[in-house]
Amino acid sequence: MDETLYQQGLAKAEAGEWPEALDLFDRVLHLHPDFGEAYYQRGRVHFKLNQFAEAIADYTRSLLTDCQNANLYYVRALAHVSAGQLEPAVADVKDAIRLKPDSAVTYHLLGTTRSKQGMTEKAIASYKKAAELYLDQQDVANCRRCLALIRQLQPAPSPVSQPVLPAPVSTEEFLQRAVEKAKLKGYSSAIADLDWAIQIDPQEVRAYVYRAQVRAAADNLWGAIEDYRQAARLYLDRSDKHMAKQMFDQIEQLKAKQTRVTQAQTLRRSSRMIRYATPTGRVSAAVQRKLLRLVGDDRRIAMGLVDRLRQKHPGMPEDWYWEKAIYDLERDRR
Repeated sequence: MDETLYQQGLAKAEAGEWPEALDLFDRVLHLHPDFGEAYYQRGRVHFKLNQFAEAIADYTRSLLTDCQNANLYYVRALAHVSAGQLEPAVADVKDAIRLKPDSAVTYHLLGTTRSKQGMTEKAIASYKKAAELYLDQQDVANCRRCLALIRQLQPAPSPVSQPVLPAPVSTEEFLQRAVEKAKLKGYSSAIADLDWAIQIDPQEVRAYVYRAQVRAAADNLWGAIEDYRQAARLYLDRSDKHMAKQMFDQIEQLKAKQTRVTQAQTLRRSSRMIRYATPTGRVSAAVQRKLLRLVGDDRRIAMGLVDRLRQKHPGMPEDWYWEKAIYDLERDRR
């Protein structure tokens, strides 16, 4: 009968029926006041009901029976943070890390707690560690969330005065504004508008074509090739073979241009009597610095992002992987 009550409490909690679950766990603990797992489960219910003091008390009671459980320290820390008790939260998080030093989510919580305390440098350090651990787990999404939090905490660059333009609200407006910016050689800003157009309508083929043209004008040939490829796919999906062929022709022209650029670079190096050959696609120091800056100067995170892209897109030039990592991070920031 006691086991049935406990299982019913778990089922009610799983269904989000918190008051009913609380009543069942109360009955279980009345019969078995030393049942540590039931205290943990009742603490979870109290937390869901925003009864943080009661949740902390239940987690504390559960720890009396399982003092080496890192998760219990983590959930009690979470309850402390929710109750505005930051110092006890830090103490619990440190105990959780001591017991489980590879927990990305625990470092994430430590970063949040330090940020609430106004300890910016310590918060950044904790978010960096969390990002590294998320990357080790191949959890790129949460890694990027930590990087975004780091950027929010870092000092903002001095604002540059720019003309105020009316905010576009449709794909067509983004496309038109991007064209005007490209005419003035504002390539980065034009690409940003085209990114927005694609987010609004991923099937808008003109956005890919325009972005390919802008990237080509900005000498980002590999990025332009990728956009023309996507445009070709969309045209083929619409059975427009004529336009798809034009996209493929553009790709071949850009590949030929890339070959000419590479040959010219090789010739210049030879004329300076450089005794070794630099591989095609070598990553410039400026690009390396930019990616490092975006990940808080943490080389391990930078290399991890590049390695993930190598696995996902084998056979691309090395600089493409770095540029793609930068593009992904800047896209996530917007």
